[in-house]
Amino acid sequence: MCIKLLLLLFVNIVLCVAACNNDEYEINGRCCPKCLPGKRVYKHCDEFTSTTCESCPFRTYTDLPNGFIECLPCSVCDTRDGVILKHACTVTSDTVCGPLPGYYCLDLLYNCKRAKKHSSCSPGQYIKQTGTEFRDTVCDHCPAGSYSDGTVCKLHTDCESLDKTTIREGTDTTDAECRDGVSFLTVTLSVCGVCLLIFTVIAVIIVRMKKKTKRGLDPVPIQDTAM
Repeated sequence: MCIKLLLLLFVNIVLCVAACNNDEYEINGRCCPKCLPGKRVYKHCDEFTSTTCESCPFRTYTDLPNGFIECLPCSVCDTRDGVILKHACTVTSDTVCGPLPGYYCLDLLYNCKRAKKHSSCSPGQYIKQTGTEFRDTVCDHCPAGSYSDGTVCKLHTDCESLDKTTIREGTDTTDAECRDGVSFLTVTLSVCGVCLLIFTVIAVIIVRMKKKTKRGLDPVPIQDTAM
């Protein structure tokens, strides 16, 4: 019996609600006209009078025709949540918040409620895509032969092309270090040249000494003194 009464009550409610038009709301089994956006219900309709509406109080709003007895509170843009005010609340629209400069929204709704600071790329990486209001920064690693401080990649300095000596090779986070002066290859070639010259001089000296020694060993011809 109890279940039947509940079902009957449910059917009556559904039929009553269904009987109200889109511009009406149901209250106490009666369909009352809705209030316009920016207003709320001050007094429900009865059999003699229509719905009485009044404007929403300060810092409240309704953005649709409604049967609310209280307007909706305006949202607050709190910098602690990474957002700032973009458009102030009106009686017909909620506050519109946006991310702080250098931040991006954590939700994709029209009204940004929370935002987070853009990520910073690490040394050895570069900014592949700059962060926006709705997307974080995208980082990627620098290619071989280059380095970065976390912003853009730069090629390692070619010390040899500057007639300098490389004293430290570049890494993905630091540039190559150069020193003024001849390069290692130049020094090597110079040393080899000096060694070759010394070897040549020694060889010439040895050859000459051998020639002198040979001359000293040859028999001296005897001259005929008889006349």
